[in-house]
Amino acid sequence: MKYENILDHQILNYEILKICIYEETKRLFLDRQYILEKWKTEAYSMTEDEVRYQSPCNAMGPSFRALFFLFTQTLYFEKYITKQMINEAVEKYADTIKVILAGHFVHEFPNDEVKRSVNEEKINDVLKRDYIYSSMDMEYHLMRDIVTKKKEFKEGEEGYLATEIIDNRGKVRGLAELRPFESQNIDLTSDQQEMWLELIESTIHSLDEMTADLFDLITYLWLVSPKSSDGYIEFHSNDALRLRNLKKRSAKGQVLDFREEDRFNIMKRVAALSSIWISLGDQKVKVVNTQEIQDNELYKFKDFQRMFEIGKIRVAYDKKSGEPKGIYAVQVKPTSILTPYLDGPNRSLGLLDLKVFQYSHFTQREHKRLTRYLNLQWKIRTIKRTLQQPFKVSTLLKVMDISTRYNGVQKRDKFENVLDELQKDGVIKSWGYTESVNEDQVGKKGWFQSYWSKLNLIILPTDIVVKENQKKLLVNSNYTIDEKIIERMQEFSYEKIATQSHEELLTKQSEIARSQIAASVEFELEKKIPIMELSKKMNSKPTIDSEQQSFDFTISTKVTLTPENMKEMIDSLAMSIRQSAEEMGIAHTTLSRYIRKENKRQNKKNDEKMLNWLKEKARKSKL
Repeated sequence: MKYENILDHQILNYEILKICIYEETKRLFLDRQYILEKWKTEAYSMTEDEVRYQSPCNAMGPSFRALFFLFTQTLYFEKYITKQMINEAVEKYADTIKVILAGHFVHEFPNDEVKRSVNEEKINDVLKRDYIYSSMDMEYHLMRDIVTKKKEFKEGEEGYLATEIIDNRGKVRGLAELRPFESQNIDLTSDQQEMWLELIESTIHSLDEMTADLFDLITYLWLVSPKSSDGYIEFHSNDALRLRNLKKRSAKGQVLDFREEDRFNIMKRVAALSSIWISLGDQKVKVVNTQEIQDNELYKFKDFQRMFEIGKIRVAYDKKSGEPKGIYAVQVKPTSILTPYLDGPNRSLGLLDLKVFQYSHFTQREHKRLTRYLNLQWKIRTIKRTLQQPFKVSTLLKVMDISTRYNGVQKRDKFENVLDELQKDGVIKSWGYTESVNEDQVGKKGWFQSYWSKLNLIILPTDIVVKENQKKLLVNSNYTIDEKIIERMQEFSYEKIATQSHEELLTKQSEIARSQIAASVEFELEKKIPIMELSKKMNSKPTIDSEQQSFDFTISTKVTLTPENMKEMIDSLAMSIRQSAEEMGIAHTTLSRYIRKENKRQNKKNDEKMLNWLKEKARKSKL
């Protein structure tokens, strides 16, 4: 049968449906010919079991089975399907389909997929525009900066290596501890556990400017990438290696892959990030000056929280020996100590130049530190319209942290050379002293501290930085991932497809669908019928019609969002405000103010999150 001869509105039987799903979906995976070749065979052939039962059999690969179930059991549950409906669904849910199938690909094609990152398109976008987005909050900046300062971590009372988080005015803003072997609920095999522990053991030696790069990259990808139901994204070593412009290995003129050593250096720093625990000052308590601190009793800090949590890891195995070669990717997520700066109501996002990843963490450490600091300041100054405000030399010297082995003249040369190179590389537009340097003063006794370090200079950002920083950046506003669909497709995870029979899968899915009044997906591709007609439709068999209908499957639990209802629900669940806020995806301070009726302005986005949470809890309480 020629695919072109299938009519757009023709109701599809099982055999033709498989073909249409393959033909309409293959455009999403043209870079994976090994997958499409297998899919094509499965789509255009029929086994005896398929002929008998008119449904996928266990001989079909997990990825194509999952794709088939996506259309028949989630997007168009208990409906007749046409070619046009498949086409429209692929167009609308392209990114969602890729996310759903990613895990199946890893299991089904491990040798090919282990070296692929699900973030390839995101990294391509970054390479095209030469910058990422990052939080421009000072506390966020201080937490990122602390991961570069291994020398400041000293053994504390609890036996952990610890340090204070101090701002540029000398005030303590928090505490940081290294807890490399603190338990995490990571589901690892014995060989994976051994590899992860090997990474963890080098935690203290892995704190440097490259670790700060990964801090920025992971949080950026968390902003723009689809997340699992537990809030994890997948971070692949390729993501960082590509941004750093590292060359791949080659042999006999053929480009092979990144060196295993380079991957190891990336992943051990990710392990280090997951080993750092942070405690920030309580907003209700005035943070004291470091000179006034006598003992730990003066620290008024919140409970310690891990910076990043790790989920599953992806390991590459040698084809011949079967021995593990290295960790290529991990599931990772920033915890609630970081998320308010990334996705909270008061977040402030700005541009971070891509050059910060490409400067060497060995020989261009000062370039990286100054680039991060300037990007932070330019966001603040763009908002305040103070871009012409001078920087003090002494402030920038402290930021750059130039080695003490340099004398005064060498430090000045280093300082000016770094600024010249940033301008040459397009990181800054221009720089210059506000007054000419009196060279007669240079070299005299005390000239460095009493004269030169007190000079001011103006550093201007590039036009694109100013333009982007003037916007209220919502980098995740282009999400095309439907979390409801992903949640429902978890019933067809690789593990379940691999271990359960087709009948068991469909029986369980049918029970779930009916208990939820069919799909919880609000499908907008076709006409919707009123919710009152839903039960009638669900109790009757579908009728063949070239113009298929879909439903607005909204749970009719009437819940009103009020501070009183919110407090009553939280109390009934015996949850804390912090726990509840984390589930809602808002800052706990925002929820606390809402319950106390202290919010000055209404935030529709937060209201929606709170209402959805209330509805979900109310629905579960009635089950």
